[in-house]
Amino acid sequence: MSILREKYDRAVELSGSILCLGLDPPPWAYPEPSDRLRFCLDRIRLLSRYCSAVKINENHIRGLGEDGQRAITDLASRLGLLTILDCKMGDISETVRAGVRTVSRLGYDSFTVNPFFGNVKEVAEESHDAGLGVFLLAHPSGNYGDRYFREVVAGEPLFWKFIREGVEASVDGYVLGLSQSLREEDIVEIRRVVGDDAVILAPGLGAQGGDPSALIRGGGERILFNVGRSIILSENPASKAAEVSESLAREREFILTSRAIISTRGVLNVYDKPVQLSSGGWSRIYIDCRALYSDPASRSLIARLMVGAISRRVGRSGFEIATTATAGIPLASIVADRLGVGLVYVRMEKKAHGLERRVEGVVKPGEVYVGVDDVATTGKSALECVKAVREEGGVIEKYFVIFDRSEGAEKLLREAGVELYSLARMNDEFLTMAGVSERKGA
Repeated sequence: MSILREKYDRAVELSGSILCLGLDPPPWAYPEPSDRLRFCLDRIRLLSRYCSAVKINENHIRGLGEDGQRAITDLASRLGLLTILDCKMGDISETVRAGVRTVSRLGYDSFTVNPFFGNVKEVAEESHDAGLGVFLLAHPSGNYGDRYFREVVAGEPLFWKFIREGVEASVDGYVLGLSQSLREEDIVEIRRVVGDDAVILAPGLGAQGGDPSALIRGGGERILFNVGRSIILSENPASKAAEVSESLAREREFILTSRAIISTRGVLNVYDKPVQLSSGGWSRIYIDCRALYSDPASRSLIARLMVGAISRRVGRSGFEIATTATAGIPLASIVADRLGVGLVYVRMEKKAHGLERRVEGVVKPGEVYVGVDDVATTGKSALECVKAVREEGGVIEKYFVIFDRSEGAEKLLREAGVELYSLARMNDEFLTMAGVSERKGA
């Protein structure tokens, strides 16, 4: 397993964000090292909740000294952020050994390496011995990446030579800059070659104006988008970071969840004639999220995405989880366990024996609850959950589901003062991905 995979998964689940903050204070605006250090620390404190990683360009922080850099990495690590030193290391063995030890001493989790020197395997071995991850510069952003396609070595583009060297060396991540020359089909093939564990780091989204969609659609789960100047130098950095983080996360959650629903056996069912849903309605399309729980990979993915979504939009503490019996219980239990919070579930009807409870578990008066469930259709079941929790004195204003069938649940819950958030939903894009040509009669 990649050294970075576990750190990446933990950081993204903690924040629900795939934003990597490019923490590069311009020396011409902040000429004094103390000013640049203060800028970096202030931005980390202000923006840590909106990102899962920080990347620091070595050229922007020269003069800070080891104490200054350790202050940055210590703060970032305490806040759960993955740290990347963008030093583009690449040199002879002795220099590499010295550089790796320095990066480790400064407290970074990983660093970037320039493959032109031809000793990627050596760099990776030194780094892994030190417990550090390596990001191989495979394709720069913007027009800089064009040469990596034009230059041909042994019959293939230069960037493919570098990627294959990275795979052979077992590097942990790849820098794939956003540009018009890097197409979605290229990214799909790159992900196939590098494997699911590798983290793809993409610069070029912010000030360079790159389009993230190709990487979100083709890059798999473990991706990061580096954005620097357009956030850290904006008039309202927190607002800008929140906007970028939410936009990237929502698109990623939709794509990954939709694909899990479509590809996992037994989840997506399309019939010639409409079948009755639990809501009472009829549809040719039946989404059975309980089949997701039977597949370990899909179950784990959906749990990570759900925890991340809640972490991003609500936080990590100060609430408990509520769900409905029975389909919501498996996911809600996993989510509650990962967040370390309590769980209650609501029966649609009271038990006919024992204490005749409708709410199982203890609702604490005044406590905030977050709804977690599988599918929302009309929203009636979710609303019953909300009402039952409120009748017991709980406060519930947010409800998260894997899939929204877009048949009125969002409106019904909104009228009750509850915001519905879904990882994926029934829309034209989902139907196209699923290969269902007509929504009429669905």
